[in-house]
Amino acid sequence: MTTRDVLIAIPAIPFFALFITWWLPWESWISRSGLPKLILGPYLLYGAFAVWYFHFSPWFVVFVAIIGSGVTIVGAYEHATQTLTSTTHRRFLRSLKEWLRDESEIMILVEYSRSAGNKSFEFFTEFAALKHRLKMLKAETRVTAFRKRQLALRGCVDDEFIGKCLSSMPAGSEFLVIETDPRLATQQWLYHHKAGESADELRSVLEGWRGRLVAAGIYPSTLTDGPDVITAYVPHRDGSVKAGIY
Repeated sequence: MTTRDVLIAIPAIPFFALFITWWLPWESWISRSGLPKLILGPYLLYGAFAVWYFHFSPWFVVFVAIIGSGVTIVGAYEHATQTLTSTTHRRFLRSLKEWLRDESEIMILVEYSRSAGNKSFEFFTEFAALKHRLKMLKAETRVTAFRKRQLALRGCVDDEFIGKCLSSMPAGSEFLVIETDPRLATQQWLYHHKAGESADELRSVLEGWRGRLVAAGIYPSTLTDGPDVITAYVPHRDGSVKAGIY
């Protein structure tokens, strides 16, 4: 046996021991020990390499490699879902409460899972109302909250307001316009919104909403969380947090 053989065999000793004693209740032992799948999966892949190196049956090599790959994928998925923040998490709710204590208003973006991209932009001035709204959302809904005031152009749509919006929007930037008249909302917090990228589109949207109260501005960026933007997901009843399809 060469030095390379020894170096490959030593890390694989637990794997071969596990294989030899497969009839023992080792699965329940692993479960009780809480061995992470992101450790077990790559180790099984190493075991597949070891049995290939020592010329085991190709079918056995493939079998071990498939199991190792599956465990690794499941472990990666579970790890990803565990890192998602829940809308019921104390830290998330505390941030929203502190923001509303320091700011007169915050906006949230609600993205509904498996709803063909359906979303809503909602303004809140009281934490109790915002917390109640979060409780009404279905599991896997994604909620992004913005600390800084969004859509700063507010008012009734007329010639002056249209001119102000057109002159304030940087060329080529995406805009967002939301109706804010509570009489036109389908729910207490749910208003119509429209977005676009050109000045002509913006003018067309505003012309169609003449006489209505609106909020307008640059479409808010949701690319990364930070001190002024946080994202969370509505959990399932069992407390698990999963991202949906948006």
